[in-house]
Amino acid sequence: MGMVDYVGRSRERVIRGDIPAWISNRPRNRYILQVVLSAPPWVDRWELYALKAFAAAMTRFTGTLHTLDHIVPLTHPLVCGLTVPWNLKVIPWRSNCSKGSRWTPDQLELFG
Repeated sequence: MGMVDYVGRSRERVIRGDIPAWISNRPRNRYILQVVLSAPPWVDRWELYALKAFAAAMTRFTGTLHTLDHIVPLTHPLVCGLTVPWNLKVIPWRSNCSKGSRWTPDQLELFG
C-alpha cells in the first residue's frame, strides 16, 4: 500500500487511536504514523497520486528506485513538515535514506 492510500483512509482511525494492523506491524510504524497524521484533510489527493505515479515512472525509466521525499522533514526537533505536494519531491531511494531528517533554515529558499 502506498503513501497516498493510507493518507486518506487511515488518518481518521489513527486520530481515534485505532491503529490499523498494517501500520502497527511495520518496522517503521512510528514514521508511517507521522506521515498519516501530517496529511491535512484538505490536501489534494490527486496531486499526491500524480507525484507517486511520477516516482514510479522514474523508477521504470532509470532502473533505480525513486521515492517521495519530504523537503521539510516530518520528524525533526525544530520543524514538522506536512504531506502536501509542495513539500514533496521525487528523488532516488538511496538519496532519501541517506538524507535522514536533517533540516536547516536555509532550506526555506526551496519554497521561494
